[in-house]
Amino acid sequence: AVSDTLLDRHDAVLLDLDGTVYQGNVALPGAYEAIRRIHERDVPVRYVTNNASRSGCAVAEQLVGLGLPAEAAEVNTSAEAGASLLAARLPHGARVLVVGTEALAAEVEKAGLTPVRDSATDPAGVIQGHSPQTNWKDLAEAFVAIRRDALWVACNDDVTLPTERGPLPGNGAMVAA
Repeated sequence: AVSDTLLDRHDAVLLDLDGTVYQGNVALPGAYEAIRRIHERDVPVRYVTNNASRSGCAVAEQLVGLGLPAEAAEVNTSAEAGASLLAARLPHGARVLVVGTEALAAEVEKAGLTPVRDSATDPAGVIQGHSPQTNWKDLAEAFVAIRRDALWVACNDDVTLPTERGPLPGNGAMVAA
């Protein structure tokens, strides 16, 4: 029908987060109103982020803290996607070297794999997600594992990460290293 809206033609709305719904710890103008209207129409919402540094629960808590309606079940992270990809390609329980946060390691474990932080364990995979604490040793361990043919999954390759201070180095900058 001519009066159909975009919401009438789709089963759900996927909302990117960093730089779209919020920037750093600030909701962007219009975000609350748009999300409220989507909920009023009873259209399911999914918050999606390629930032693998936090759990879906932590992301939902941030959204609620910004005054936005959100539940952890509505959040999908690149950590979940990366762990799922590895779980589909590696045997159950396989060791995966984690270059990233404990939230990323938890997703690896939730996917039925064994998170490790050392290449000496001969991991079958490497997963790399954004973490401000990633250092040379982390990258060196990943490099050794990848050189030994570990399957490498980067949760995203964005060179920059939008913040309230402007763009800062993102996971892609560390992937390039």
